[in-house]
Amino acid sequence: MILAPILVPLLLASVAAYIVLCWRPQLMERSMVPQEKRSKPQNHVLFVTAHPDDECMFFAPTFAKLAKQRNVAVSLLCLSKGDHDGQGELRKKELVKAAVSLGLTPDSVIIVDDPNLPDDPRKAWNIALVAKTVEAVVTAGDVDTVFTFDKQGVSGHPNHIAAYMGVKHMAVTSQRLKFHPVNVYVLESVGLVRKYSSIIDTVFSLGSVLAAGDSLMFVADVQAYSMGVQAMALHESQMMWFRKLYLAFSRYMFINTYSNVVLRTISEPPSHRTT
Repeated sequence: MILAPILVPLLLASVAAYIVLCWRPQLMERSMVPQEKRSKPQNHVLFVTAHPDDECMFFAPTFAKLAKQRNVAVSLLCLSKGDHDGQGELRKKELVKAAVSLGLTPDSVIIVDDPNLPDDPRKAWNIALVAKTVEAVVTAGDVDTVFTFDKQGVSGHPNHIAAYMGVKHMAVTSQRLKFHPVNVYVLESVGLVRKYSSIIDTVFSLGSVLAAGDSLMFVADVQAYSMGVQAMALHESQMMWFRKLYLAFSRYMFINTYSNVVLRTISEPPSHRTT
């Protein structure tokens, strides 16, 4: 009862904000491609994930939003086939089905099958190898924007963090991208309470995005949320009871917030402030 005067207004404000953003999503629309590439008739967005089902569990609101934009082509690069339990071949098939349900085409799903990039939190991924793998896809597809995990990996999984480190390493060191800029956005990791607060996190997410002018926010309405749930259901080998709870309570099924990674190419020395 003591917390009621705080929790009730917070709940009402979050629900109201969620409804408004579902009704008027253009309120939070910001360009996600480099200024030099905004004149292209179609922009190419690449998601870089670590395992099959990451695309549903963490990025579904963004996929659902981009699926409605005809001037955006979307691809998915999954850095492993999810063979932690020896079901890699099955999980590859499930991933393609799930991606298609999120609006992708089968040929836009790239699954890396490299023994040096195993689905195993105990084995460190080679960051240079991750960077090289991502760079090959980015340059071949003339990618404009990359979405991936942030340095905390949302769940703290080492493979998620390695995906972030590899993407950042690629963007900073690649000579190929020196004259073909790519925007990199990383999915914001939040604390445990916020992570499982569903749409109640809307107010906090909105505040963090408004405070940073180069951040992005995607909110899933009922239809988009259902799309994410249905896509996750296609990962039949992964649908344990706790994942069903995740689908109901995780804010990542409803809200994605991204920070833009400010990159400096290797040809640019760090600036020094004088006093």
